[in-house]
Amino acid sequence: REFNLSWAHDFPSHNQLVAGQWWGASDAGKNLLSLEQGIAETLGIKLGDSMTYTVGANSFTATVANLRKVDWDSMRVNFFVITTPGVLADYPASYITSLYVPETQSNLLNELVQAFPNFTVIDVAAIMTQVRRIIERVSLAVEYVFLFTVAAGLLVLYAAIQSTQDERRHESAILRTLGASRRRLWHGLIAEFAVLGLLAGLLASIAASALGYILAKQVFNLGYTFNPVLWIAGMLVGMLGVGLVSMLGTRTILNQPPLETLRRL
Repeated sequence: REFNLSWAHDFPSHNQLVAGQWWGASDAGKNLLSLEQGIAETLGIKLGDSMTYTVGANSFTATVANLRKVDWDSMRVNFFVITTPGVLADYPASYITSLYVPETQSNLLNELVQAFPNFTVIDVAAIMTQVRRIIERVSLAVEYVFLFTVAAGLLVLYAAIQSTQDERRHESAILRTLGASRRRLWHGLIAEFAVLGLLAGLLASIAASALGYILAKQVFNLGYTFNPVLWIAGMLVGMLGVGLVSMLGTRTILNQPPLETLRRL
């Protein structure tokens, strides 16, 4: 595959050394390489391995001296592979850097290209703005799907409650005949549906966390941070949502006199 190579005297301050040692001034010109940890794991490369690169019509072989952890989200200039100074001295090179330009001085980039036509300027801010718009639209679509799913689930729950109305009505009538108060039965229903909603919210939180972890790690190759607020919010929303819909579906049970229900048995 193709690789962009670079060289450096000092260890990049925004990287983290995870294996091996960084070279010193006496190592200049030696065929040593510094690899990013992720690409090394992907290609199965370890310390001491030799890698051969072809630049134009020439090739050179160098040894992996250390591995680095790179924060690619920092928007700083980073490379998968870095060599010691002098190794690439006889090869053609392009120079790259990054800089911050305030919005009030956005014309500076146009002036820079006009002054140096051979410069390639990439406006990262414009790219990130477009990426944010795409993410916002995707998130909005997911939210609508989520709302439709929740609404469908609540309707199914309401239908399930309606299908058990007769059994609940008979049970309530018998309990009230045996001396249970209307308030006690009401509290029992609230406790039943609250626990049901709590369990539903817990399962939904577990599924959402697992799906987020899989998407972050396997699809987008991003770090995943556990969010306990999601679990708490999921259980509370589940308890309130399921409890409210369930109570609406069973509100007529306790309003019906038990004698009228027992006469229908």
